[in-house]
Amino acid sequence: MACINQVAVISHQSLRIMSEKKNQHYIPKFYLRNFSFQNNGKEIGVYNLLNDFFVSKGKLKSQGSKNFYYGQDCVIENELANIENVLAQQLKKITSDEEIPKKLTKEHIDLLLFVCLTDLRNPVRINSFKNGFIEMGKRLTELDPNIDLKNFIPILSHDDAVKMSMSSIQEVIEEIVDLDFKILKNITKQPFLTSDFPIVKYNQFLEDRNWPLSKSGYGLSGLQIFIPLNSEKMLVFYDSEIYKIGDKKQKIVLINDVLEIENLNILQFVNCFGNIYFNEKTSEEYIRKLVVKSKKYKRANESTAHTSYLMDKKTDKINEIKKGKENLIIVGSIDVETRLKISQIKIHSKGQYKKLNSTAAQLRKHCEKRMMEKRNYR
Repeated sequence: MACINQVAVISHQSLRIMSEKKNQHYIPKFYLRNFSFQNNGKEIGVYNLLNDFFVSKGKLKSQGSKNFYYGQDCVIENELANIENVLAQQLKKITSDEEIPKKLTKEHIDLLLFVCLTDLRNPVRINSFKNGFIEMGKRLTELDPNIDLKNFIPILSHDDAVKMSMSSIQEVIEEIVDLDFKILKNITKQPFLTSDFPIVKYNQFLEDRNWPLSKSGYGLSGLQIFIPLNSEKMLVFYDSEIYKIGDKKQKIVLINDVLEIENLNILQFVNCFGNIYFNEKTSEEYIRKLVVKSKKYKRANESTAHTSYLMDKKTDKINEIKKGKENLIIVGSIDVETRLKISQIKIHSKGQYKKLNSTAAQLRKHCEKRMMEKRNYR
């Protein structure tokens, strides 16, 4: 009888642990707490774009999460919990102490890890990853209606897509380690907002050049990454070969224009999965105002695919494998484009005179160098 009771206790404990691990976050709770109602860490303002639903105090623990998002074995969930404990402390140093890490230190790499983790595990990114394969299949079928897609396009489960996306974290960190970074400090009365996909990749440089292909790839010239950290601070990574943000020695750049705060907040509406998050300082009137303004722009991250030609880089001429037919399938997604204008963010003279080349991806020097090193290694 004692053995039976012991088994019952163990089973009860297992069920309790399983229940606790069931709700798995793709947006860390430690991050969302920075936008919680009166900093209570338990409630947060939510606006859902799909259902046009506003609530001033929703349960924080149920936001940015899905049941068994990383699988029922909880292996990934447990590993992420350990990592997030470190990242939470790093973000606290920035938000509370305004302590900005030096480039290439462990603290800097931790910040990059936070960016990559938050981006690559997000449902927007996972769905885009899976839809990219679907779009590729459609284009292949257009080129050859008799093609057997099973030989070319893998069928991905959710778990497969999550693992494949997150497997590139180290690669992405190495790709963006060259970017400079600063804090945009909001000194207006209108707070920063965030969302269930807060990592906004932008590119004012390629947008101004009307570049027709991807503008937000991690290796691209002119890349910017905006991440709200709380209602008063926003982290921005940027290509210093193109942009100047504030004065050269400034690590914290003040933004005192309410319209510029509005412009930065609209990025979250265009980029998000479905929910906007905010604290008690944000009114429903303000949220609905931004909803209307954001509708002028295309929602980002929808998967795209089109056919093109392989290019001969030496001659800049089209090199057709099959004469008269397009032979290259380019898969991507819709970029965030709002014609963003922030007075403290400028394209400096070197960036203004930079010429685009004939390749499909306008890479930064750092990424071009890495690509050449990989080729030589092979």
